[in-house]
Amino acid sequence: MAFSFPSSSTIILPPFNHYTRQAFQVRAQSFRDGGRSSNRVDANLSVLRERIEQVKIKEKLEKCCRCEYGWNYAAGYNYKVKRDREISEFFQLVSLAGATLGFTCLTGTVFLCLVSMCVHLNNLF
Repeated sequence: MAFSFPSSSTIILPPFNHYTRQAFQVRAQSFRDGGRSSNRVDANLSVLRERIEQVKIKEKLEKCCRCEYGWNYAAGYNYKVKRDREISEFFQLVSLAGATLGFTCLTGTVFLCLVSMCVHLNNLF
């Protein structure tokens, strides 16, 4: 398979494509609308400003509360407060259990003393 180039040198240009551009639709504003278009622009700008403020506040809150591992604790979170509260609850529970046990022992002792006194009084008479 032998391939031979043409002996005469010719320049082959790629085909020239004509790009068709679509015309932009431009509407001219007339002054006959009574300034309604400028009111519309002002209204749109005020809505845009409000939206920008909302986004800024949202970004500020997300930036403030962002933390690793997906927990969203505020920067001022103090774990010692929670630990102290849990320790306090634990001691309240222990004191309640101790008071219940002590009261049970005390009432049992008093009941046994009363029974013992009744038995001794019956033996005397």
